[in-house]
Amino acid sequence: MTNPNELHFKTNVQLKSIIGKDLINDDNIAILELVKNSFDADAKRVNVTYFNLKDNDDELIQSFSEKTSRLVIKDDGLGMDLKDIQDKWLNIAYSEKKSNKTQHNRRMAGAKGVGRFSCDRLGEYLNLYAKTKDDKKYIKLSIDWKLFEIEDEEKEIQSIPLRFEYLSNNEIENLGYKAFENGVLLEVIKLRSSWAYPIKDKNGNTIKWDTEKFVDLKKYLEKLINPNQAFQDDDFGIYLNAPEFREENDLRNDYEKFIGKIENQIFEKLNFKSTSIESEIQEGGKVIYTELKDKGNTIFWIKEKNQYYPYIKDAKLKIYYLNPYAKAFFTRQTGIQSVNYGSVFLFINGFRIPPYGDVGDDWLALDQRKAQGHSRYLGSRDLIGHIELNDENNDFQIISSREGIVKNENYIKLTSKERNESFYFKSHRRLEKYVVDGLNWDSAIYDGKNKEEAKLLKELEQKIVEGGITESELVYREGKEVKQNRVYNAIHSIISAKAGEVIELYINENLITQKIEEERLKSEREFQQLIEDFDNKKIDSETLSRILQRKAEQNFELEKQLKEFDKYSTNEATTKAILELQNYKKTVEEQTILVEKLQYELDDLKNQKQSAEKTAKEYKDKADKAEVDLSIEKEKNLYLLATRRTLSPDADGLIHTIKINNIEIRDGIENVIDDLIEDDFDINNLIERLGFLKLNAERSLKMSEFVTRSDLKEDIEKKDVDLVSYIQEYISLYGETFSDKISFEFKVNNSYLNKNISVLNLSIILDNLISNSIKWGAENILIEFNNTSDKQLEFVFSDDGDGLSDKFLDKHERIFELSVREIPSNGMNGSGIGLFYTKNLLNDMNSEIDFIGNNLKLSGASFKLIFNTI
Repeated sequence: MTNPNELHFKTNVQLKSIIGKDLINDDNIAILELVKNSFDADAKRVNVTYFNLKDNDDELIQSFSEKTSRLVIKDDGLGMDLKDIQDKWLNIAYSEKKSNKTQHNRRMAGAKGVGRFSCDRLGEYLNLYAKTKDDKKYIKLSIDWKLFEIEDEEKEIQSIPLRFEYLSNNEIENLGYKAFENGVLLEVIKLRSSWAYPIKDKNGNTIKWDTEKFVDLKKYLEKLINPNQAFQDDDFGIYLNAPEFREENDLRNDYEKFIGKIENQIFEKLNFKSTSIESEIQEGGKVIYTELKDKGNTIFWIKEKNQYYPYIKDAKLKIYYLNPYAKAFFTRQTGIQSVNYGSVFLFINGFRIPPYGDVGDDWLALDQRKAQGHSRYLGSRDLIGHIELNDENNDFQIISSREGIVKNENYIKLTSKERNESFYFKSHRRLEKYVVDGLNWDSAIYDGKNKEEAKLLKELEQKIVEGGITESELVYREGKEVKQNRVYNAIHSIISAKAGEVIELYINENLITQKIEEERLKSEREFQQLIEDFDNKKIDSETLSRILQRKAEQNFELEKQLKEFDKYSTNEATTKAILELQNYKKTVEEQTILVEKLQYELDDLKNQKQSAEKTAKEYKDKADKAEVDLSIEKEKNLYLLATRRTLSPDADGLIHTIKINNIEIRDGIENVIDDLIEDDFDINNLIERLGFLKLNAERSLKMSEFVTRSDLKEDIEKKDVDLVSYIQEYISLYGETFSDKISFEFKVNNSYLNKNISVLNLSIILDNLISNSIKWGAENILIEFNNTSDKQLEFVFSDDGDGLSDKFLDKHERIFELSVREIPSNGMNGSGIGLFYTKNLLNDMNSEIDFIGNNLKLSGASFKLIFNTI
């Protein structure tokens, strides 16, 4: 007994129209829904055939006859028995997919269970013929849709009786159809739309038929059928036929013919004429495999962890970039411009979901994004492609109006344009970076930036469309090598992967090795020329500095690239190419060392030459002055003779020694001048001779200082000296003569050593050390004595100057070589031979000197002198 407090929905007959012809408001969509039903029924083939379109009695009779227009959709699927028709087909909104996600090894395409009402959209009457393998007879169900269109508020849809009957094979054949073992045949009668239109002349005679609607249906179904996912191994085919229009069909271009099998080959044809990226989720949804190709060549592929799991766990996409040439080839193959075809389509379980990808539908906000950076982003006009979803759990819910899918979290993880927040845009950005940063848009020879180029580009595209130009004849604005180098330099930015998410990476080994080979050849040519120029004295230090700068930049870039590669686990072929990159880096490092050596030698020679030229000029000036002084001295000769008689024997001997030294200096200078004038000299020999002259000059200067002192002869010759006391006394007397800004500090440490030496030579040694410190900016000098034994004195000389430069720290023994010098930071000049003769004079004393380091006692350099009594 009914509970008086309960209410129930009533299903008015108008429900048929609401979910039928009113809901499915497009003929093409209606046919697609019926094709989906055939697919779900495991059909291998579905025929869509039109009859009685040119000549029919649609407007002459109220019901229908054999001559009434018809659309027959026949499949070879499992068919239906009476129970199936009653409990499933006539059960409004029933869908097998709601309980079974897959059936007969296929993911089911139907979702809402209203596809059967597509028949209402297409025609006024329906005859359904169905048979399973187990049935001996066919079931025929007849429906007059007008019975459901009465305006009666009390009339319920289930109150309208539907008549069925059983038919034999003969009865089916008598109706004009071939008998079939299993399947469904839908006979839609008295079509609501005109599928072909007669074109008449002025006399009203039909001269031809407009069959564009068939062409549109074929193209619509092509776009709706995913060639890569649902219909593998050619296990499902859709065939369109209109026997009355075979002649009209044959007169059309191949891409416009509408009779025959419906196939979607557009994406496949684009493979070798475009740049593309393909991503596929593998290994149960945990891994994303992405591959970027350019005109058929793999640029890179990468396996990564699927960061979008579990929202996106069974998906695939392929996107093509269409440059002007590819767009022209697209038009040549399809007969329509790519801009009028669509952009990125969405397929779920093998069938397309409108309106995604339709012309003007910016569902991925590509055009909105491109408006923010026209030269940086790809828009819908630049792309064509598809996203494929296998959706067993109905995560992507199709809206019943057939206007897309519900924008839930799964949809967001599929399409969000936030950085790396969606499956689609992760691949889109990689393709975009490759096209923009790598290929520089892969521009045609004419890019249309001015009227003249736009005209030439249009003419070129038209030739492609007409078949007048082949792919091998195409010319681009930039050459292949230019683009390849840019791709190589931007490859890590293009890949843009997090190291922790990468499982394996492959980068085209030719991309790496060809770049290395190109750089290697260029570097070898440059280096060979450098050696030749150096040998022929055609290169200067500045040129070497520029080469070193380039080598440093090259080495830095190689190091950066190797660090990028080191982040990932790479494919075997890529690993071998990286090894070549490492070897090339070693070559660059070796070349850098050689260039540094050449620069050092060149700078050394330059410094030696400048020093020699300067010293020669100084001594020439002195020689000229000495000649003037000589004439004056001649006038004073009588005075000198007179005063000479008053000199002591020691002073007279000292003057004789000075005279001998000066003769050595004069003769030596004259010889140097002659060699310079004759341009007949060796740099090292010249420096050695000038150094000897400088030493004699210093001896004369030092002897002149001793004139006022007693025991002159002993000072010049060797005598026993308390070294510690003498050095302190000498610096106390003469230290200020070097500079009034220099301060001295002594640490004696009770040290003592008596040695038989020439105090003149010892004085010259001290002068050289002090002078050297002042030249290097010292203001304080520390002298520390220590006895290492009773026969050996250690004398450490330290200052707070700039110290020995980094250039010589690892090879400090070279500073005691002849002519080796550096220019101090204060700009003061030096002969570069002071330390050389200091070491020689000490060696003559059976003593030694060595540089022991910077920042040891004071902030500058420290030298250790060791005096031995033996």
